[in-house]
Amino acid sequence: MTPHIGCRQALLLATLALAVVTICASSTPPSSSASSSSFLLRRRLATTNRDFQQDCSTISALDFLEHVRGGGSSPKAASAPTKPAFASTSVAGHSDAHHGLTISSLAINIMADLCPHGMLPLAFGMASEGGTGLAPALTLLIIFGSLSAYTLISIARACEATGEYSFRGIWSRTLQPSTAWIIDAGITFLCFGCCIFYSAFIGDLSAALAQALGAPALLHKRWVCLVALHVFPLMPLCLMKNLSALQYSSIVGVLGILYTTAFVVKRQLDGTYQEGGRFHSLIDVVYRPIKPSHTALEKVFRLGPGAISLMNMACVAFTTHYNGIAYYTELKDRTLPRYASAVGLGFLASFSVFALMMSFGFRTFGHAAQPLLLNNYHRTKDALATGSRLATAFSIICGFPLMFAGLKTGFFSLWKSSVGDSRRLSVDTQKALLSEPVTMTMSVMLLAAICGIACQCTEEDVGFVIGLIGAVLGTGVVYIIPALLNTKLLARVKDMAAARPEKMFNQALIAVGVIFACLGAYAAIDDQFGIFSGKGPKMHVH
Repeated sequence: MTPHIGCRQALLLATLALAVVTICASSTPPSSSASSSSFLLRRRLATTNRDFQQDCSTISALDFLEHVRGGGSSPKAASAPTKPAFASTSVAGHSDAHHGLTISSLAINIMADLCPHGMLPLAFGMASEGGTGLAPALTLLIIFGSLSAYTLISIARACEATGEYSFRGIWSRTLQPSTAWIIDAGITFLCFGCCIFYSAFIGDLSAALAQALGAPALLHKRWVCLVALHVFPLMPLCLMKNLSALQYSSIVGVLGILYTTAFVVKRQLDGTYQEGGRFHSLIDVVYRPIKPSHTALEKVFRLGPGAISLMNMACVAFTTHYNGIAYYTELKDRTLPRYASAVGLGFLASFSVFALMMSFGFRTFGHAAQPLLLNNYHRTKDALATGSRLATAFSIICGFPLMFAGLKTGFFSLWKSSVGDSRRLSVDTQKALLSEPVTMTMSVMLLAAICGIACQCTEEDVGFVIGLIGAVLGTGVVYIIPALLNTKLLARVKDMAAARPEKMFNQALIAVGVIFACLGAYAAIDDQFGIFSGKGPKMHVH
């Protein structure tokens, strides 16, 4: 057994490169759109900020609270863009009610977005550091799911309250335009890391499927499958310009999710992977069930240090906020209550999948549960496992473009603001850099970078990536930033007594988010590298 150092170095180098890009981006204050005149843009933002503050101080408290806490669509909503900001360098036209997402199709999109990256690591999270009892584990899922749904809906409320329909615009109107790059950078890094997780898992699944289906030996190589699948079908799907075009592929993805969930439940109930079962002796020793030596009471109520790892997984599992504005603006006949209904349905369905996958996956393999749970099942002998890998591969391929859409939202917002603020570039050069061929080329380059990193990652590295992302970036994008925006918006309400309870809740959410980010990062880094505990880097078996 030797440590897998190469991938760790690649991951650290990639993280360092992204950090350098962020620092460079922060050296010049970005604007909220790709404008050739940064002075005029800053002047407009300053004016609208003053107007917004004046409006909030003169309207009645009840009207504003209804506006902020979930009232109907504002008059400005009719002019909101119906495509994500990355879709075009120009502002999209009016909403087409006949081609938007219905409540049910949006709920399916949310489920297809959440489940592929959320459902498979949860059993591993439940098994970490001695295991977490079923009751605390389910409670954590409920808490994180509820908080994530609240902050996702609050993003749409912020759109209505500010009249802005981009993360940069909301930040600029609520906080400071000069720091709007922070939210774009957070979304970019979060989605980039999650896309690596998706790609790495696609590689594991496709290689296992190739072996099980008797494909040519070349396709048994993980990197060959990864490159082939990134060229087709992922690249065409990732270059689509709006999310409503993906609603039909999302249905296929959800069907794959449901099949995989049913498979995991069945294999726990039939006992074929337990000692004496027909698959137990056929799988590698590292994948065989290791049952926790806990009492019956501990199995239900145990709460140990492993709960922090499970929190990291749960945070990422309920993360779809990078597409929150795109989902809202593409909702047919959109109002905040309709959006809240779609979010509630999508999150409830996703929670059901997460609870089943986590509890039954852990009951099957115990402490041997892998970060990518399907790796525990036999690659060739278990026909149902082969079908599950195929179904999950479809669900990930259908969900990957939704994650990549969030990456494009953050990355191209940074790109456009940097180009628009550059005084060294002529207007023609700026237009060329913001043209569709350039953005398409950069999208392909982003996809190639993700594929290249994923080719070097093992499943242990994937577990580290998803844990660290959940602790730092997931917490920031899902909890801290929305709560910070909510706090600033609620502070502008004239009747502070009415707004105080929700404002205090959001302030507490910020504090808890910061603490959890620090603890989660500590746990993820120490579990992988043993820096703080002195136990040394984790040994990888392959």
